[in-house]
Amino acid sequence: MERDWGRRDPAWQGITSRILHVGGTPVHALTAPGRADGPTQLLIHGLGGAAVNWLDVIGPLRDRGPVLVPDLPGFGRTQPPRARKARIEHNLAFLRALLRSRGVTRAEVHGNSMGGMLATLLAAEEPRFVSRLVLVDPALPGPTSRLRELDPMTLKTFAPFVVPAMGERLLTRWYEESSAEELVAQNAAFIHVDDARIRPALTAALVDNAAFGKRNPWRLESFSAAANSVVQLLLSRRRLDAAVDAITAPTLVVWGDGDRLVGRRVIERTLARRPDFDLVELPGVGHAPMLEVPGDYLGAVLGWLDRDTAEVA
Repeated sequence: MERDWGRRDPAWQGITSRILHVGGTPVHALTAPGRADGPTQLLIHGLGGAAVNWLDVIGPLRDRGPVLVPDLPGFGRTQPPRARKARIEHNLAFLRALLRSRGVTRAEVHGNSMGGMLATLLAAEEPRFVSRLVLVDPALPGPTSRLRELDPMTLKTFAPFVVPAMGERLLTRWYEESSAEELVAQNAAFIHVDDARIRPALTAALVDNAAFGKRNPWRLESFSAAANSVVQLLLSRRRLDAAVDAITAPTLVVWGDGDRLVGRRVIERTLARRPDFDLVELPGVGHAPMLEVPGDYLGAVLGWLDRDTAEVA
């Protein structure tokens, strides 16, 4: 396993792979030391993602405080303690246990996609942990009347997970028929507006993660379980709406206007419920800005965090 990521790319100097033990489960995480008196930067990846999704933004975030980026159980290199223990409720409990085990009392939490859903629930249900919240193209409910406006590829990808066995069959076929390189390329074409923006070193890290997934069947099972739980929460809405309403931490929403998964109506609905949330809209950017345009992501987020810190002070 990679120990010092600076050996692969100078931009990743100071980032280290570590195995943390959380509730008896070995957890792979990327860590980077930061300003001793600064808040921990907790970065939460999305469905099918991994800690490596955040590699290009970890270095600059160290200026605010130590950075902690786990592979959620069931994803990356973290095998869940039991089969299919990768649903939203399991990974929310994991995040609580992770913060307690690391002695983190206040964190600035960044969550992308499913990670944004988890960050929303964490901020609402465990506010003592979250000092500031950054929701990056978060998986949150949109208007039911607008379901017909969903991107056709999004419907094709996620509708089967309403019936978990169907979703897993389709996912397994895709995994078996595609190489790791093909899996990454097909995913990039779907979630980014311009996948040519992804640096080769980062693409190589993503391919390594996909190859690891092909060697470990628990990754497929975990994706299916997590996808089903995400779809169910989005359809039922009540818990997520209550969580959005309950957040007390200052919150920034970062959204790429080319996102095919989280459309404008989702963002509008979220901000209608919480007009106090700030919004940065990134034109011509897709579902994972920290991968596609890390410089733009850092400019938006660090500017907001620094401004918010100054206002509080």
